[in-house]
This record gives sequence, C-alpha cells and structure tokens, in this order.
Amino acid sequence: MPGEVTLTSQVGKEYMPVTGGSQLAYVLLEAKPSDIMAQVRMPLNFSLVIDHSGSMKGAKLRNVKEAVKMVIDRLEPSDYISVVIFDDSAQVIIPSMPANDPVGMKAAIDRIQDAGGTTMSLGMIQSLGELRRWNIPNAVSRMILLTDGVTYGDTDRCRQLARDAAAAGISIYPLGIGADWDENLLDDVGQLSGGTPAEFIRSPNDAMTIFEQQVQSAVAVAVRNAVITLNLPAGVSPRKAVRVLPLIRDIDPSALSDRRVVVPLGDLEKDTAQSVLVELMIDPRPAGLFRIAQAELSYDVPVTNVIGERVRQNITVSFTNDANQASQVNALVMNYAEKANANRLVTRVLDEYKRTGKATTKLAPNVTRVLDQETQAALEQLNQGQQISQEQVKSIGNKTRKLTQRLDDLLP
Repeated sequence: MPGEVTLTSQVGKEYMPVTGGSQLAYVLLEAKPSDIMAQVRMPLNFSLVIDHSGSMKGAKLRNVKEAVKMVIDRLEPSDYISVVIFDDSAQVIIPSMPANDPVGMKAAIDRIQDAGGTTMSLGMIQSLGELRRWNIPNAVSRMILLTDGVTYGDTDRCRQLARDAAAAGISIYPLGIGADWDENLLDDVGQLSGGTPAEFIRSPNDAMTIFEQQVQSAVAVAVRNAVITLNLPAGVSPRKAVRVLPLIRDIDPSALSDRRVVVPLGDLEKDTAQSVLVELMIDPRPAGLFRIAQAELSYDVPVTNVIGERVRQNITVSFTNDANQASQVNALVMNYAEKANANRLVTRVLDEYKRTGKATTKLAPNVTRVLDQETQAALEQLNQGQQISQEQVKSIGNKTRKLTQRLDDLLP
C-alpha cells in the first residue's frame, strides 16, 4: 500500500528575483519511512569480519571481542550470523547459522587471540561466502569489517570484492580502530558496496558503542532499494548533488544528466531521514510561479510485497520583482548547503595534507565557524605549518561528514 515512505522537498528560496541571467537554486529532498513502518522487522544476515593481527593485541582485541558478544546478544533466533577473523590468513570462527546458541557462539569469540599480519581481502572472501550460504527471504545482508592496520598488497582486490558484494545485495560497513588504518581504502570499500564510509573507533572503549549502532542500524531497516529521481524541465539543469543526511557524501557526477538526477539511497531506516541537496541552474524567467523539477521516490517493502512503489512531488518557485520577497531564504536548506560546503573544503585540506604533508588551503571564518573546537584547533595548526597526528586526521574527517546531524545553529 502507498504511504510507507514520505517524500518532502524544500527550496532555498521560494521567491527568486526576475533577472536577465541564470540563477542558482537549492532543492532539499528528504525520504523517511512513515509511522506505519514502525513494526517492520526484517531478518538480519550478519557477518562480522575481525582483524586479529598482532597490532590488535591488548585493549583493542579485548574490547572488540566484548562488542561482538554484545551483537550476538542483540540478535533474534531468526537472524543469521557468521564471524570471520583474519591476519595474513583467514578463519571462519562461526559459520553462518541462526543466532540461537549465544552461549556457544560467545565461547568461540573468547578463544580468539592476536597473531600475524594483515591481509584484509582474505577475510572479506570468507565473509562473502558465509553471507551467501543461505537463501534467507527478505534478509538485510551486511558485513561489518573491522581493522586497525593497513592491508598488504591486496587493496585493488578489496575494492573489487566490495563491488562483488554490491552485486550480491550485500552492504559493507567498515570500522577502523586506532590511528593506522587506511581511511581511503575503507571508505571506498564501504561506498562501493552500497554501505557507508568507514566509522572511526577512536578508543578501544568506544567499540561497544559503535557495534551497538551497527546493530540498531540494521534492525531499523524497513524499506529497500530506495531511489530519488529529479526530473527537470527545459531551462533547468543540475550543477551538483550531495547526500546530506545521515552523512555528507558528494554524489558522483555520473548521476547527473541534462534533464535528470538519479540518486540511489538503498536501505531506509525507521525514524531516520535520508536527505539529498541538489544545486540547479535556472534560466531567466518572467514573474510568476514555475515548476523547476518533479521529484520521484521509488522503493520496495519486501515483507509486505510492495515492489516499485512510487511517490511524486512537483517542486516550484515564484519569480518576483519584489526585492523583499526575493531576499527571503530557507534557513534549513541554506544550513545544509553551508555544512556540505564546509565538509567539502575540509576534505580538500585533509587530502592535500595526506599527499604532501602540508596544507595550503585557508578556510574562511564562515566555514570554520560550523566546526567543533578540536577541528578548528587542528586546522589552525596546519595553517601555521605544523603537523597533526593521523588520529586527528581521521577524527576530523569522521566528524565533518556528520556536520548535518546537528542543525541547531540555523542561520538565515
């Protein structure tokens, strides 16, 4: 039945001035499961892939093992779980099975010990095999991949395995613990598979919280295969698109064509919005009300046999000769735009620093003011030609992609 998902849209300016040139317009689109989806609970097909190399010795491995046991306790008997460990080889500790023997499973986790080097692809291969072992109707299939180091000689293979996972409907959610993992690789693995960029576990003590979030995220999935499409009339063209909730992620330019923007959202979680901000260039218009786009959201709800449901909405703006009307802006939309821009610029600074060991890009006050004090201080160190730690680099990147999760400082 229709109504499983709400689609809402807002524009940066409801009134645009009549001018002789093209103008930039912001369109914010939000997709969110409605209240009628509150009781939907799909079975989980979980695989945890854990680095147990020598560098995980001590608090890292101890806390991760406790976090894995917590995951086991959170699952229902109808869920499936497997656990794979890797160093410079890989071993299936728990083959894919229903989560109905928590005592035995946790005993197997307790036996894990640190050893060896790091070859991540081997763990990914074993995990994909376990996730594919059973045909579990309507299951949410996810690989949680944790490492604290740099994999050796198999980065291309890891990326290809992420593509293979995506083709099989398996999303990968990478976790990096400590300061020495390769964030570019883990981000790629997550995004290529349809999952998320890597989550940073700054301290071993944070492992429990991060794993808890991963379970909650999977349990909350209510809608599958969501896609937002923006169809554009003549005289309107897309310039840029960025996902702004739950994380800021630039959308590949290949998603933008002359008259259309297509953004796959994937899974939608209960009580969690996914939002996309699109920049459009609009040719000159006379005074009056004009449709600048039609938004369409398509989605599936497999547990209720809803496939390919569609919701559509027209997006309009008024062109006006009234300067007072034309000066009004939507503070929420512009705040998203501001924070997306800040993330883009901070990412540029960090990328330069990782490549060259220095940062020449200076961020304006209107960018730095939306950042937390720790990030501002670290960027100021870079501006002064000083060094920052790898932990700070990872922390800044992790926090700035979450800037839009806090919009309590709205400005007109």
